[in-house]
Amino acid sequence: MSIATTLHDKVTRLCISGILRCLRTATTTGSHLANSFSTSNMNLEMLRYYWALSDGIEEIANTVVQTPRRLTTAITYEEVERNGEITGSINAGATMMAQARTLNPTIFVVLEPNSTSHSQPNHLVAWILSEAFYILLSARRSYKQLNKYEWFNQKITLLEQALRNEALHDILLTPSGRKRPNSAVLRAASKARVPVYQTAIEVYDLLEGIERGQEEAILSCLSQTLVANLEYWQRLELSTALEAANALSMTTKMPVHLSFPIETGRPVAIVGPYEVFWQYSIPQRSREQLDRTELWSRQIATSIGVRLSDSRADVVVCYNKKVVSLFECKYFESGSSLPQAVLDASVQIVRYSCDLHPESDPQAIQLISQSCIIVANRGNYSELLDQSNPANHTFDKRFIYFSDIDGLSNNQLLHWSESLHTNCSTSSFALEA
Repeated sequence: MSIATTLHDKVTRLCISGILRCLRTATTTGSHLANSFSTSNMNLEMLRYYWALSDGIEEIANTVVQTPRRLTTAITYEEVERNGEITGSINAGATMMAQARTLNPTIFVVLEPNSTSHSQPNHLVAWILSEAFYILLSARRSYKQLNKYEWFNQKITLLEQALRNEALHDILLTPSGRKRPNSAVLRAASKARVPVYQTAIEVYDLLEGIERGQEEAILSCLSQTLVANLEYWQRLELSTALEAANALSMTTKMPVHLSFPIETGRPVAIVGPYEVFWQYSIPQRSREQLDRTELWSRQIATSIGVRLSDSRADVVVCYNKKVVSLFECKYFESGSSLPQAVLDASVQIVRYSCDLHPESDPQAIQLISQSCIIVANRGNYSELLDQSNPANHTFDKRFIYFSDIDGLSNNQLLHWSESLHTNCSTSSFALEA
């Protein structure tokens, strides 16, 4: 397995596991649990939302819209009376009673075969599409910001088009068609050879696994939806935000409250008085507060035609609405990129700190000391985790936390969270922040 592939797998699993840890029942105590969750305590609404966005549901909807003939019909038998002709299998007992009742020896009660789309496999398809559709509608009503995403509206439109299929529409009009599929429906669908029904079984099993709190099902769902469209550098940033929230939870013994939907520019998670932001906007200093290097850099960018805007820190932690920690994340797949990545991250954190505290060097220095640089792979560089170590505070050194993907996976941010919480708990630091 190549280095790039290994990093892809690591950062993806770290991102998903960060969400899982936030959803665990014992987040309040910071303990590690087995691979199962309590559905009464985890955010089932959020997980059902991501299930409704899963690849399987989109595949079923596309099949119904583009090739509706793949929905097979079933044969049912209707008992009718016929005079002088036999159009189906004879019901002997019913025929004798009908002939005795009418004194007509040419009347026969037969079972006539009829083709119908009200089959059990189609019931499963209709219920899945309907359930996903109403989950997304409910999410849109509750979270208005979802309306600004074109991909979200396209999902709802696709499901709406699929539910206009006459066969599925007729099924959902019946009381039995709106009920959750039972074991008989699932058995019938599993025996069907048509691919759309096999996909429907997989999607239904995924939903049941999520509702039972199976970690494997939740992992599968989130990998298809939440992280599927994120670049790997974005996954590292989101992983860092989630691991920071989990570390604060373990330190403060407070639960992690995930925001929904997870997006940039707003708190990803809230832990007591702490808010963890992903892609936090930081206003830049005025021209008079810039040093020569920064001023010239801004002038060069302006001469090229680049419009100036607020800076964006990868991850920011706020305490009582005040920024108390910055994270700069650098993802790369070549070891030779590590030194430059660290230099770039160092420059950015210093600039962000000065932007936040342009009038106070002590406050900017304090913010830097509570901040962290996260890289994809730290190589031969040592982690910096112990702020109390005098070796990290020499004349030519300024302390900052430093770790990588492996460090995040091993809960190394606990050193950072314990120190941060201690400082934030003191009135002097809270006032300075």
